[in-house]
Amino acid sequence: MKFLNAGCGTHYAQGWVNTDVWVNHETKPDVKVEPGQPYPFEENTFDAVFLGHVLEHIPWKEVPAFLYDMKRVAKPNAQFLVCGPDIFRTIDRYAAGQEPKHILMAALEHQDLNLQPGREYDWWDGAHHHWNCHNDRVAKLLAGCGFGEIIDVFNVIPQSPHMKGWLNDGIPWPIVGHWKWHFAILCTNAK
Repeated sequence: MKFLNAGCGTHYAQGWVNTDVWVNHETKPDVKVEPGQPYPFEENTFDAVFLGHVLEHIPWKEVPAFLYDMKRVAKPNAQFLVCGPDIFRTIDRYAAGQEPKHILMAALEHQDLNLQPGREYDWWDGAHHHWNCHNDRVAKLLAGCGFGEIIDVFNVIPQSPHMKGWLNDGIPWPIVGHWKWHFAILCTNAK
């Protein structure tokens, strides 16, 4: 089986083809891709695609084209796991005193700031959020792009910020931590 970790950032996944638009001493993808350009893979290449904290980093109007390209490089019925920050969960948890302000600020749409403690003045290698992401918005987006079997798996994935993956249906998803302010959606490539 062949797996794609699109937008790997600093989370390189062994056994997966790791891609990103950025390469530096921390981000070392197998394949550097160009923003807004089709991925350099043939149609029907991958059995599974992981989109972990990647969609919110793509301008909203460009997300459907990106998802259609992911469908193109994935095999029919390939599984996709899409994870990211859920702004509504984050707001609720912040209001309840369960998350610090920097988590709330980092989850919000921001295009010019690095809100990680201790790194506020570092340039953030393009990892800013272009739009406010949440479970229902992403599920609707996936349905609109023709994905099938869209399932909220947030409560299925073991909730541990220290986890280093999740095995589901024989796929070793490269989840790096599962936080209570995330969303997680499993779906299939309905071609």
